[in-house]
Amino acid sequence: MKKPHSLDYRALRPVLKAGTLAFKTTNDLKRLNHCIGQERALQALRFGLETKHQGYHLYAMGSSDLGKHELVREWVAAYAKQRPTPNDWCYIHNFDNPSKPTALALPPGMGHLLQQDMKTFVDEMSTSAQSIFESKQFRAEMKKIAHFSNKKFKLESNASSPSVKIKELSREKFLKEKRLRFKLIKAVISPPITVLKRKYKKYLPITKYLTATYKDILEHVDDLMHLDENTNALLFSPEQMTLAKYGVNLMVDNKDLKGAPVIFEPVPHYSNLICRIEYIQQQGNLVTHFTLIKPGALHLANGGYLIVDIRKLKKQPELWEIFKSTLYAQNIKIEPIERAVHTAKLISISPMPIPLQIKIILLGDRNTYYDLCQEDTDFTKLFKVIVDFDEDVDRNEKNIKLYAQLIGTLVKREKLLPFHADAVAAIIDFCSRLSEDIEKLSTHLRAIEDLIIESNYWAAMRHVKIVRASDVETAIHAKAYRTDRTRELYYEDIKRNFIIIHTRGESIGQVNCLSVRKVGYFSYGHPTRVTARIRKGKGRIIDIQREIKMAGPQHTKAGLIIANFLASRFSSDQLFSLSASLSFEQVYGYTDGDSASVGECCALLSAIANIPIRQSFAVTGSIDQYGEAQAVGGVNEKIEGFFDVCTMQGLTGHQGVLIPAVNRKNLMLKDSVVEAAKQKKFTIYLIDTIDDAMTLLTGLPVGKRQKNGEFTKDSLYYIIEKKLRGFAR
Repeated sequence: MKKPHSLDYRALRPVLKAGTLAFKTTNDLKRLNHCIGQERALQALRFGLETKHQGYHLYAMGSSDLGKHELVREWVAAYAKQRPTPNDWCYIHNFDNPSKPTALALPPGMGHLLQQDMKTFVDEMSTSAQSIFESKQFRAEMKKIAHFSNKKFKLESNASSPSVKIKELSREKFLKEKRLRFKLIKAVISPPITVLKRKYKKYLPITKYLTATYKDILEHVDDLMHLDENTNALLFSPEQMTLAKYGVNLMVDNKDLKGAPVIFEPVPHYSNLICRIEYIQQQGNLVTHFTLIKPGALHLANGGYLIVDIRKLKKQPELWEIFKSTLYAQNIKIEPIERAVHTAKLISISPMPIPLQIKIILLGDRNTYYDLCQEDTDFTKLFKVIVDFDEDVDRNEKNIKLYAQLIGTLVKREKLLPFHADAVAAIIDFCSRLSEDIEKLSTHLRAIEDLIIESNYWAAMRHVKIVRASDVETAIHAKAYRTDRTRELYYEDIKRNFIIIHTRGESIGQVNCLSVRKVGYFSYGHPTRVTARIRKGKGRIIDIQREIKMAGPQHTKAGLIIANFLASRFSSDQLFSLSASLSFEQVYGYTDGDSASVGECCALLSAIANIPIRQSFAVTGSIDQYGEAQAVGGVNEKIEGFFDVCTMQGLTGHQGVLIPAVNRKNLMLKDSVVEAAKQKKFTIYLIDTIDDAMTLLTGLPVGKRQKNGEFTKDSLYYIIEKKLRGFAR
């Protein structure tokens, strides 16, 4: 059996040398005018935007800090500039059915023009009519009608049936006064209506509306007047609601828009996504009319593109259903709100639906997408295009140059100090650490931008003119310090022996396992003591975390794999007569994952053999049923966590961490670990199998099964198998 391999310190943190970059500072770099490594997403976005068929809306998925929101808006905005500008949309009064306002589509800019023209018309009508009704000529005509009627009243008062005649004369007087008012109002509104009809003669819906407005005003002249009780004078003073019906509610004004609209709705709810209808109180009732309809994001984005955060939309199930129905129907239907406010009666309207031509881009993560695919059949019919953002790109010469340009572009955009090449190299190394892969670079733009801004701050604090690699390192450490209070408290408990973690000596059935704890965006290594106890039994391994329901399905699966590995490795031809228990000591929260399964298995093997394990080592790794060590996540944080504890308790030169060999490519360890490894004070070992781990942890050869079916005599596995056969007798 080959000896487990220890890593040279140079393999623990591959470093990009500043000398390999062909510039001195970011001032020497050209701006980057495209994103890096998102060709798949860009192609999908282009396909979705150009496909006009029903159901080809888009779902952009990826981690929240990839910068996908900014990228999607930028890409869509660039595409939208090439598209035609959509129509304006107005609501106007429906003179045949006032409760169903009419939707009117007009060329861009004409909606605003019509709104201003109708406002001017109403204002001028009010002013002109009031002037006429206050004029001496109008009063003289009214006096003349009154004088003539009074003479007739006197003549008829002596007749045989005066009451009948007087009623007829009163009606005659009323009709003469009405005809006079009609004549004067007609004279006021006919010229401007004629002018407007001529102006909009090419737009039949507008000319029909103007004709209907003209007829309605003349039919309701009396509604526009009222008698002043003090002066007994007739005044042109209509109520606001009466005049409002001659106005135009401009829902969508595209007069200043070049291309198609791109709208992002950050906080979707019914009133700002679909629409809002406002109400006013009138004689104890809440009433509304078409001018109180307010547009939603769907109106504003009609003919263009709407970007919505699916997490916020999905939190409102009723709105989500309405939203999908709207996309299916391809029109925006404004439903009246049927709810009582206090004791007032609600009188609403049902506006004409507006046809909807729109492309929706939902922003969300992968889990939300998978959940929607499973739970919502409508979702897969409506959102057929996946825009999947890559989390990282290959770390090669081409992409390193592009990342340097990206950093330079961000520096210039934020108007920061220029970054030296060594600072750029440090940030690129940070990108590999983010991706947990020395062969990759993270595309998490938000984290990169944050590091750039914070590095600039620390350089400014030093009163220098160029940001150096030391400033980048300071920014990384400072950010960790701001968020690592939880880690410090945990390590302090270890130091004070409230939490027991041994980094020296030996113990039977006890292994230092490693996990990762996350607090916000900060992750840290969390050493945990795993213990095992064994006795003769019926082949059952009790996982205490699982028994008390504080373990997840992945942890449970790992426990079953360990049991099957032990039974097949040591008891394939006999009953597996072992009863054992496993415990994560001093862990009081929920546990999941399988990254401790190598350590758990080692603890069991140690307990069975009654052979101690070196506590100077910690272990991470997943195991399969054949005893192979499998890759795990968070390997850098895990190693650094145990290193910090060892440093706190004193480095001896014998301490280290065992990791699966396949995780070698994930190592981007902090400088203090690399330096300790260089000085032979701390070692990282690569293991391929559980056999490698047990050899390192016990110092004994595990043995090899001989032709006689038994393991090498006095080897570790020989002792274990002998013990289990004794249990089986």
